[in-house]
Amino acid sequence: MTHTETDETTTAETTADSPAATEQVQQTDSELGRHLLTARGFHWIYGTGGDPYALTLRAESDDPVALARRIRESETPLWQSATGAWVTGRHATAADVLADPRLSLRHADLPGLQRHVFSDAWSNPKLCHIIPLDRAFLHASGADHERWRRAAEPALGEAAADGRRKSAERVHQETADGLGASFDLMADYSRPVAVEAAAALLGVPDAQRDRFSRACVALGVALDAALCPQPLVVTRRLVEAIEDVRDLVGGLVTARQAEPGDDLLSTVLRAGSPADALAVGVLTAAAGVEITAGLINNAVEALLAHPRQWALLGEDAELAAGAVEETLRYAPPVRLESRIAAEDLTLAGQDVPADAQVVVHVGAANRDPGVFLSPEHFDITRPVGQGHLALSGPHTSLFGAFARLQAETAVRTLRERHPRLAPADGVQRRMRSPVLGGVLRFTLTSST
Repeated sequence: MTHTETDETTTAETTADSPAATEQVQQTDSELGRHLLTARGFHWIYGTGGDPYALTLRAESDDPVALARRIRESETPLWQSATGAWVTGRHATAADVLADPRLSLRHADLPGLQRHVFSDAWSNPKLCHIIPLDRAFLHASGADHERWRRAAEPALGEAAADGRRKSAERVHQETADGLGASFDLMADYSRPVAVEAAAALLGVPDAQRDRFSRACVALGVALDAALCPQPLVVTRRLVEAIEDVRDLVGGLVTARQAEPGDDLLSTVLRAGSPADALAVGVLTAAAGVEITAGLINNAVEALLAHPRQWALLGEDAELAAGAVEETLRYAPPVRLESRIAAEDLTLAGQDVPADAQVVVHVGAANRDPGVFLSPEHFDITRPVGQGHLALSGPHTSLFGAFARLQAETAVRTLRERHPRLAPADGVQRRMRSPVLGGVLRFTLTSST
């Protein structure tokens, strides 16, 4: 069976404004709440049997690293979870899945995503898309993402990141110098610098910066909400933030059409359509900011948990790039990548039917002992090029160079400005955050 043509059609305009795409907004609190609770109930039911993927999705007090190890060490490289998903934590199989064009972020039948999301879960217990996120462009086709990547490359690629290094250093240094003797890494540093960098990239006016920042905070749960039911109030806030950032970015796109600049939206407009620019702008807020903030948090957490590595960074600031790459392997900011089979296919010896969900546990694959020497050891001098799989998804790879630049600048700046940085207590992470392992609070102290 050939790769379906439907998955290669342009969906940015046809689905984002369709009635089906806004079905979630039309749900009453009772209807939406019942749907979220039902999906959550299935995760708990499947988890009681010890299914490590179900327990990962449940995202409660279980050790995520231990669950990742169990997923990787399953008898077969690709196995079917009680949730219905086919799951792998083996590096070779994971790499094959992520590179297979027959696996997409959405169902090949475009209305299919909305068809099952709010259907009766007891008769159709699909857990591959908890809520529709088409209006945030997180479930767009591979063809859309590839077009957006090409259009955004001059502003988001590695060469563009190098050109923004000076401005990034200025923002990070000013933010670091304003930190007190005790501060919260996420609230006072990681998210503010990520939001500022994204706002500058999009050309958000000063008068709209607070609005953009508030939207980014609410959008921070988007990648988790796709696979793990969030509380009703959080879900409603997410939906509202998606509409708000669409409105904000839409206004910026209109302005850039009349007066182009050197920002990301103008760059995409020169190569694509206003719909493409809207999509890239919304994805910057919905995925780029949280991925970047998470990478900064994970890098600093890992460095401080390994004092010798923190000391090495102080001895050689050029190791900042190595510290970020090792963090991407050791503690990736996006742990799970979910795909839908567009056709019947065979993966790792398993027959996977069309429309089935296939999930890569990136965190597990990145610690595969068959690929990485001493995979449980965090080493910022580890040779590059061993092939970690972090930021290998369509929208995560779009912001790879952007996130790396901000994280490298962050660890270098914090090591220089706050060499005696230390955790005040443990990291507090969001519940129901199986994809991001989102940080709620990480208090650090800095002594001179």
